[in-house]
Amino acid sequence: MMAGTPIYSYYGVSANIGSRPFATADAAPAPAGGMPYLGHTRCMANEETCQGARAKGTDYCIGHLRQKAKEIASESDTNSL
Repeated sequence: MMAGTPIYSYYGVSANIGSRPFATADAAPAPAGGMPYLGHTRCMANEETCQGARAKGTDYCIGHLRQKAKEIASESDTNSL
């Protein structure tokens, strides 16, 4: 290859020349993808490292909700003694 020669000159003209999209001041935001934004849909336990799906209406997955319920039940059992 010779220095200063564009690489696409060996294979044909690049399809991106002159048509590369870029942001400008008067550009409109990208259209919505058709799906509503769901936000963070994963469990918030273990510093947000749990990959379980959130249970409806809570911030935690079913497994962490059950674990929390067991902890509360065992605390109430020890307090009743």
